[in-house]
Amino acid sequence: KGVVELATTAEALAGTDTSRAVTAAGLAARSYKAAIGDGSATAIAVSHGLATRDVNVQMYDASSYETVMAQVVRTSTSVVTVTFNTAPSTGDVIILINKID
Repeated sequence: KGVVELATTAEALAGTDTSRAVTAAGLAARSYKAAIGDGSATAIAVSHGLATRDVNVQMYDASSYETVMAQVVRTSTSVVTVTFNTAPSTGDVIILINKID
């Protein structure tokens, strides 16, 4: 009693342990953020490393902060592929990927 065992990053990512506490680093391991776009590609593969297709993907414009809509395919357990009608400029879209349990 009075002792708290911390979950490892892998345990926090798995999200199945009911007896350990999660640290801020462990919680951060359940999400991914990146700036995407290169001005020429309309399909962009984003490696997130969250080990599941059960992810929520949201995107917004880096300058206007407006939500960006695109087709999202959960290509594998560590990659989503985002397809735009027009190629976004370099780093113009911020992508947020969160693991869902």
